[in-house]
Amino acid sequence: MKPTFLLRSTALVALIALQLACSSAPTPVERTRKSEQTVKAPTAQEHFLQGNAFLDQQQWAEAIDAYTKAVALEPKRWDIHMNRAIAHSANIEFELALASIEAALDNGGQNEREVYFNLGNIYQNRGLYGQAIDAYRAGMAIDGKLDVDSMLNIGAAYAILNELDLARQTLEKVQQLAPDDPRAPHGLALVLQLEEKYDEALLAYERVEAMAPNFSLSYFNRGYVLTQLRRYREAIAAYERYIALDPEGPYVKRARRSIETAQKALESRS
Repeated sequence: MKPTFLLRSTALVALIALQLACSSAPTPVERTRKSEQTVKAPTAQEHFLQGNAFLDQQQWAEAIDAYTKAVALEPKRWDIHMNRAIAHSANIEFELALASIEAALDNGGQNEREVYFNLGNIYQNRGLYGQAIDAYRAGMAIDGKLDVDSMLNIGAAYAILNELDLARQTLEKVQQLAPDDPRAPHGLALVLQLEEKYDEALLAYERVEAMAPNFSLSYFNRGYVLTQLRRYREAIAAYERYIALDPEGPYVKRARRSIETAQKALESRS
């Protein structure tokens, strides 16, 4: 499962979609023969798989409870500690998330890049973007290979830190690694937006939409750019397209408010 992490920043509107991977990667449950009369207590693996199911359903407290039961039975499994950290982070329990990810590192996860990736996600969720960048880089250093999702998250962190040149360099590298992935060109369009180069940003968002017509965040951000250019009718259409593509999306309320603002601006012209 890879839920999208959306940056909480009023200055940045809708940003690069960060890849918060819930790297659950469960191992197969051992198949044991049970007599119909025998009822055995759940194994650590069964609790783990139950926790993963709760995690997929965004039932954070239930996931934490299941992982806690699993780790009580098998305290040396780094994957259980890591997934509990993910659930704690999603449940806005930063200190507990860090404690669990540290337990993952202490129990074999120090050689697993996904542990550092999720450590980076925890820092991102807390707004500690410099530490997040360090964690993502540490994960890639394990095997010396660049990872698209980690690089995207690093680029987004640089954008939030207003290190726009570094954000651009990082996202251009992602574009080389994954030329068919719309997230990197979308991030580059966002950098232009943050630089207030609205005409260039508009063209960049249009290229993203030609590449990936259902990439909803591009329409939201294009609506913002069109508003800045006072092209209100086009802005309204862009926001409406975003809502149509992602009716449960995180920016739907903001899109509706922006539509109302644009409509008022049009009325004031008449």
